[in-house]
Amino acid sequence: MKKFFQYLLLIALFSFWGIMLTNKDQTRQAVREVKAVAEKKMGIDQPCSKPLEYAIGSIDPKFGISQSELVQLATEAAAVWNKADGKTLLAYNPAASFKINLIYDNRQEQSDAAEKLERNLQDLETSNSTLKGQYDSLSAAYKKKINDYKKDVADYKDNLDKYNSDVAYWNKRGGAPSDEYDKLKKEKSELEDEYEKIDKERKMINNLIDQTNGIAKKENQIVTNYNGTVETYKSQYGDTQEFEKGVFDGQEINIYQFKTAVDLRLTLTHEMGHYLGMKHVQNPKSIMYYLIGDQDMNNPTPTAEDLAELNNICKF
Repeated sequence: MKKFFQYLLLIALFSFWGIMLTNKDQTRQAVREVKAVAEKKMGIDQPCSKPLEYAIGSIDPKFGISQSELVQLATEAAAVWNKADGKTLLAYNPAASFKINLIYDNRQEQSDAAEKLERNLQDLETSNSTLKGQYDSLSAAYKKKINDYKKDVADYKDNLDKYNSDVAYWNKRGGAPSDEYDKLKKEKSELEDEYEKIDKERKMINNLIDQTNGIAKKENQIVTNYNGTVETYKSQYGDTQEFEKGVFDGQEINIYQFKTAVDLRLTLTHEMGHYLGMKHVQNPKSIMYYLIGDQDMNNPTPTAEDLAELNNICKF
């Protein structure tokens, strides 16, 4: 059948041979018309009958992505639709006139700034968690030390009272015998050692208090910084804003914003769907939904709505 239409095309060309010699423009137009009729009958001009080619255009270096990486992601994005249709709908060709560009503007600047604030919040949360652990540890040590200190002070007070009572007792009798005197002298030395121990405990407790208060101040500062960062984030990015991460304008695909490689791949898959002629669908989990958020970022798979829209285009 294909050969039949090729013969038809040759006959038509020969039938206009005389016109070719006299009016080249008219002849070219006639040939194009005959060719278009032949291709239509052979199905060559049908939707998705041949791959739509794409190439990589300009890449702003501020995105930090290489051409080979973008080619790989674009190939993976194209494969989603190729697999769905069972044939090659989209094909990479370095010489293709249709380009994919990465353009850095205020959208990516906002995304980078938001990501920086998010990292700051995570760092503050980590620091606060670390300080909280130190604070809890110091508080537990303080409680144990203060309990030991109170017990030692009470014991010291009892021993001191007993010593003073014994001294007073022997003073009333004009002095203690040598054995009692040696005993009292030993008790006095032990009390002095006990007092020194208690004083060290007191200083240690005061040091723990200072450390705990210092950590508490740091915690308060971190909380203040965290709250301030949250407010900044909310004021700048808290409201839901629809902005185009990628745009297919009929001539090329321009990507303006993405966070990660999988985010970029999903955006490319969406825009390549538009390149094929697909429109937005209503399922939030669909690749062709107008917002990216509920789709499977790691394994983008067309939903029934996506496939129905693709079928409207390709009639597969």
